[in-house]
Amino acid sequence: MTADVRGGMEFGVFDWVDAAPGETVAETYAARIRLVRAAEDLGFSRYHVAEHHGTPLGLAPSPGLFLAAVARETARIRLAATTFILPLYDPLRLAEEIGMVDQLSGGRLEIGIGKGSSPIEAAMFGLDGPGTLERYEAVLEAVLEALATGVYRRADGEPVPLFVRPVQEPLPPIWYPTSNPVSIRQVAEQGRHTIFGFGFVSPPLEDIRVHSRTFFGIRAQAGGAGDHSRFGILRHVFVAEDDGRARAVAREALATHYESFSHLWRQAGDPRYGATPDLDDLIDRHLIFVGSAASVADQVAHAVRTAEVNYLAGAFAWGSLSEEQSRRSLELFADVVMPAARAAFAEISPG
Repeated sequence: MTADVRGGMEFGVFDWVDAAPGETVAETYAARIRLVRAAEDLGFSRYHVAEHHGTPLGLAPSPGLFLAAVARETARIRLAATTFILPLYDPLRLAEEIGMVDQLSGGRLEIGIGKGSSPIEAAMFGLDGPGTLERYEAVLEAVLEALATGVYRRADGEPVPLFVRPVQEPLPPIWYPTSNPVSIRQVAEQGRHTIFGFGFVSPPLEDIRVHSRTFFGIRAQAGGAGDHSRFGILRHVFVAEDDGRARAVAREALATHYESFSHLWRQAGDPRYGATPDLDDLIDRHLIFVGSAASVADQVAHAVRTAEVNYLAGAFAWGSLSEEQSRRSLELFADVVMPAARAAFAEISPG
């Protein structure tokens, strides 16, 4: 492995666009777009937006549409739908939408692909487990072929030309977030980026390191210098002026966010996501980054060293955090935490 394969340490902003207490949907949209503009100014490389349906966890059920709005308010930050839930889409419609958003953003779109994390949401669209996987594979193949060739093949074989194609050739960068270790080798072989694990339900950092080493080893053999594929982790982040204040605010925000996170499962009577996780336990297990700038810098640096990742997607707006609190957290992270994380990354990168 060489330093060139991993590139430098990068940071993104991850957003469920979850419902905020006391805000209208329009107010939440406007606040999130202002946060993305701030992230762009502070040096974050990407903005990730999730796709969810029928739940207050996700007020952006059409990530492409939301990113199109963000694109017109930003200039440099890359925009990643993370993810398009492929089984829910008509492949021609999605290929055209990808082309359109990439054009509107000046070639800044990145494509997250996935089957979806919630069988409850899949059932809203009439899909079950086996049907979801089969549909995912069919849509993925059709969309990638259409984007690469400029022609969509209908089921009867008839060609449909794409008159709106992406700026980026042959394809925009592709992300495949996963919590399945079996997927890592294939993701690396296909040259895709990944986020491994999902916030407070992620595996231990030591386990992640095993998979990051596999990923970068494959990329070193396949891509060599200049590849710079991303293997990242996702964490909720809240940085404040001191540890006590940060934990108090984050504890309340986590309770609100977890209500949205567990909404569909509770409605379905599924006990897997019951009581809100204990914040202190999450911090101790490196599943959430909360505290003063110095404390979070230590937490993130430890995660980077231990997991050997070259990307962190931080969720800065969640639950009951106000726009002002999220913005200040973002600023403190950029000022203090980013340099510490980059220094930690330099320690694990071959010279």
